[in-house]
Amino acid sequence: MKNKKCGTGNWKIKIYTLFSVFVFTSSLSLYSETKKENQVLDWDNGRKQFVHKNVSIEELNLKSKTNYILDHFSIHSGLEETPMPMSQLEGNLKYLTLGYQLQKIEARWKTITLNSGSKDKITEFYPRVVVRVNAPYAYSPTEYIDSKVSLKNTALTIPPSEFNGNWQSELWFAPKWDIPVLSTFAFERIIDTAACPDAIYHEYTHLITGKYLGNNAIGRSLAEGISDYYAASFLDHPVLYTHKTCEAVKRQLLVSTFRLDREIGIYDSSIESDFKKDFAFIPTLFWSYRQMVGTDLADVTIFQAIEKTNAGDRFFPEFINTLSTSLYKELKKRNGEQVATDMVQKVEDSLWIPHGVYSNFSRKKIVFSYFPKTSVIVPNSDEKSSEFCGIKNELEFYWKDVKLEEPTLRFYWNCNQVKIPLVIQIEQSNPINYLLQSNLRFINGKLKFASQSADKPNPKLSLEDQTLYLQMYQYVKENYFYRKTMEKEVRLYFDSTTDTNRIENIRMEFAYLGNSKKRFRYSFSPFNGGSY
Repeated sequence: MKNKKCGTGNWKIKIYTLFSVFVFTSSLSLYSETKKENQVLDWDNGRKQFVHKNVSIEELNLKSKTNYILDHFSIHSGLEETPMPMSQLEGNLKYLTLGYQLQKIEARWKTITLNSGSKDKITEFYPRVVVRVNAPYAYSPTEYIDSKVSLKNTALTIPPSEFNGNWQSELWFAPKWDIPVLSTFAFERIIDTAACPDAIYHEYTHLITGKYLGNNAIGRSLAEGISDYYAASFLDHPVLYTHKTCEAVKRQLLVSTFRLDREIGIYDSSIESDFKKDFAFIPTLFWSYRQMVGTDLADVTIFQAIEKTNAGDRFFPEFINTLSTSLYKELKKRNGEQVATDMVQKVEDSLWIPHGVYSNFSRKKIVFSYFPKTSVIVPNSDEKSSEFCGIKNELEFYWKDVKLEEPTLRFYWNCNQVKIPLVIQIEQSNPINYLLQSNLRFINGKLKFASQSADKPNPKLSLEDQTLYLQMYQYVKENYFYRKTMEKEVRLYFDSTTDTNRIENIRMEFAYLGNSKKRFRYSFSPFNGGSY
């Protein structure tokens, strides 16, 4: 009996020992998990993707021992007023990547501004930029719906605003979209952009452009295109928002690849006004520009153009004009005038013009260079108007004011001492139509009243002249315009000799205004054959 009891006791001891060893090893495993490595996503240029890299907390150059605060950023969780506590950073790939990449993009922009000769310390933000991770939304289907936007965001730059001479901005990164009822895998988590370095680069660039392009520029084609361009340029890689530039994307079903090395078409002016109408055209054109002039020169000159761009300027023609001017000046400073002239012309001929945009360096190739540079007065060819006009019955065209930035021809119908203002708005949906090409024979315009209240004569006129004005208004309305649109088609023809790029005569004809071949036709001599 004693041996049996002893054997039973040994068996219990063995079981207890094995259990203790299991608990001990398990606790070691759990302890090792709590002591996670601190890693960030960093770019591997050879593999062209972000990979995990071990870092120490000290490498983040934190400015606080208790909270997540960097030189020019304070990182918050959601809408918390105080920055994230340090206890949340250890082993958190997303939080560590965010701070690490914010400092990398900040340093890169600082280099660009120094190389550009800028005196603005645009990478220094006082007070610090508030960066919110796990934000309640950046924009989500429950808060914002736009059927035209196919690629959905979960990141947002709160437009910078100035207060007492300081710029205040916020960056929001939302981890998911919350859609009531639906809880499928695809909808529960789209992209957590706080862990996507390319998205971080994009949003940070909005901080830079927002100062120059204005608050309303964020979300528009020019600012969005610039942000995508610099995100790709910093990676030296033309493909963004994929699983290689953002790990989270590989688990998503609603995100498409964004490439800047694909073929692009012709500029469409509608991208200037529609909210996020065309994501691809501008950054793809910038990428082609970068390939032609080189990385450093492209990054510097595009920023110089941003610096000199007003809040209301468009990509075409203002920004393109400014960019070509920046390229010329920068190359002239580095390599001399001839090199600068040759490169600008190469960019114009090989890149800008084939895609429907151009700068002042190509002004001799556009029809506006041939327009008269003075006001031109011609007799009114409408015989019937002489019934209530006396001696003076003429049209005064202000050709000198027509230009690429504002392709509108203003003119007056002078009847005795009374004037009625009219305009011809030249159609500009495709600016390549302004180029002198072998197939260019005319451009179209719309004749309209210059004022929305054209039916109201100037009260300073005498009663007699007010009556005459109303007669003129009624006559134009009934005989010139289509009744529904209150417009009239006008065509400007360009007569040339055997040299199709040299205009000899400009003819203006109003559409459908009677059978007389003499009526409503006007000719103008071009300006010095189009040369300056």
